[in-house]
Amino acid sequence: MPARCLPALLVLLSAALPCLAAESTTTEGRVSAVTVYQGQALVTRQIELENAGGLTEIVVTGLPAKVQPGSLYAEPGDGVVVRSVRYRTRPVEQDVRAEVRELDQQLQDLQDKLAANARRRALLGERTEYLKQMEGFTTGTANAELKSGVLNAETLKSLTQFVFQERTEIAEQELTSQVEERELRQELELRQRKRNQLTQGSAKTVREAVVFADLGQPGAKQLSLTYIVTDATWSPSYNLRADAEAGRVTVEYNASIQQMSGEDWTDVDMTLSTATPSLVATAPRLDPLAIRLAAPTPEQQAASRDFAKAKSELMQQQRKLATLRNSYAADSPVFDGPMAGERLNDMFADHIQSESAPNAPATPGFAGGRGGGFGGMFAGSSVTADAGLNRISDEMQLLDFNGDLGRGRVAEQQPANSQGISVSYQLESSASLPSRSDRQLIQIASLPLEGRFYRLATPVLTEFVYKEAMLVNSTDMVLLAGPSATFLAGEFVGRGEVPTVAAGESLQVGLGIDTALRVSRELVEKKSRTQGGNRLVTFDYQLSLENFSGEEVDVRLMDRLPKPNSDEIKVTLVEPGKPLSEDQEYLKKQRKDGLLRWDLKVPAGAAGLDQQTIAYTIQLEYDKQLQIVGMPAK
Repeated sequence: MPARCLPALLVLLSAALPCLAAESTTTEGRVSAVTVYQGQALVTRQIELENAGGLTEIVVTGLPAKVQPGSLYAEPGDGVVVRSVRYRTRPVEQDVRAEVRELDQQLQDLQDKLAANARRRALLGERTEYLKQMEGFTTGTANAELKSGVLNAETLKSLTQFVFQERTEIAEQELTSQVEERELRQELELRQRKRNQLTQGSAKTVREAVVFADLGQPGAKQLSLTYIVTDATWSPSYNLRADAEAGRVTVEYNASIQQMSGEDWTDVDMTLSTATPSLVATAPRLDPLAIRLAAPTPEQQAASRDFAKAKSELMQQQRKLATLRNSYAADSPVFDGPMAGERLNDMFADHIQSESAPNAPATPGFAGGRGGGFGGMFAGSSVTADAGLNRISDEMQLLDFNGDLGRGRVAEQQPANSQGISVSYQLESSASLPSRSDRQLIQIASLPLEGRFYRLATPVLTEFVYKEAMLVNSTDMVLLAGPSATFLAGEFVGRGEVPTVAAGESLQVGLGIDTALRVSRELVEKKSRTQGGNRLVTFDYQLSLENFSGEEVDVRLMDRLPKPNSDEIKVTLVEPGKPLSEDQEYLKKQRKDGLLRWDLKVPAGAAGLDQQTIAYTIQLEYDKQLQIVGMPAK
């Protein structure tokens, strides 16, 4: 075929092919649901398209600064087929957030006012220079006229008054201008700090998800876009409102939320969770471990001797790397590229020892050993997350083979987080949370719990007597550990802590000091005698309770016996004074540790000679050549 015929043939072929060019539409969608984890959040945007169909490129714009690109996922609605989802950034002239744009406009207005103020001050300077010239002219003319005898005193007076009047007006305007400039600069600095706080140094960049989809026949279409953002977290907190007369405490379970993701959440369905979202669905691959024999290096011998410390540090690294693996997509640069090893070493900076640290024990390395601490574990190589986990596990197993287990043990199964439990709470109503640095409080639930109210007296610790209530979590909701503010009869009485409480578990709540009660403890008598090679010592104690109120109160009076660590010391409760508590929880948990508890009813007005007392006696028997010393609490 002649070459000159090819262009015409290509034109005919292109005209015969169907047009497959995709339409393009841009939308921000609407943030409809958010699951807040402790450190990040899963955001869902609803995308609604009117009268759309066929192949369409849907650009979801205005994604937040803290979005994780690898977490983008599009869920198609009815009649929609998603072909691809990708992330892109695009520079813009103005910040994409309305709040930031408003601040930018305010900053521009303030700068314009400062420029106008500077121009007015410049004009005042020009007026001052003009007056100086006029003064020189007036003075010279007056001298000449005075010499010639034709001085016009009235004209000179008018000119002088004009000059001084002008100088006074200029001085007042300069002072006003200086005050205005100072106020404008203060306002400018305030707005600038607020903008920096909102943007945290982000550039004028719009972040977008490009969804390529087949929308089918024209009509109303829907799809959702989900993604994970960082800088979002929550923690539990409580308000405890006690009503002693009703025997009830209302537990207001709140979430203290901080979200600085860069986007506002308005009227969204919100869930709070302690789970850890994962971007990786597959388990890590376990590689074979090849071993050989070699003479141990001095560094390896040192690490083997310090088995517990070396094993604990390796376990911390393993746990952190496993968490990182779940938090980053497989194609993340964290685990890819020639600098991956150095990036991982930087991430472990808080958990590994530096090679330059003096006397730092090294881990027995595989393939002949490396020595020099953990700092070089990933150095000089590109590692995947799975390879990194295998590398750490190699070190741990080699430490098991070569380490001295008798010098210390370490628990190998530790909880992934301090909570030790994974729960989620779906808020009953929609919530709104703007992106800002402040912690914002949202109520999860209000739980009225029945309880037993009493007083707790521990005279070995303090003379104050405290009000308490023992509640039972009769709901199906798990209460996570968090700080609490306590109110009794509507009045604030203090702050405390609520532990993690599962459904059906009991909860002890402090309600502040009861100023109508007072307790004391006295060693009344001490007797000592020798029996064989042992010393027997008896101690008579008296505990006293006074009630200055006009009503009878229930009091739990606590004391303790010493708890020996061996049979070399024998401790006997000779006389308890009054029967000890028969509460099963006390007998199960506290009595075996030597804690003593009496459940008393203290009458109204039991003070002075009418105070309630308990006298009890204990006996200690031990080697007469030795003396009793304390031990650290376990």
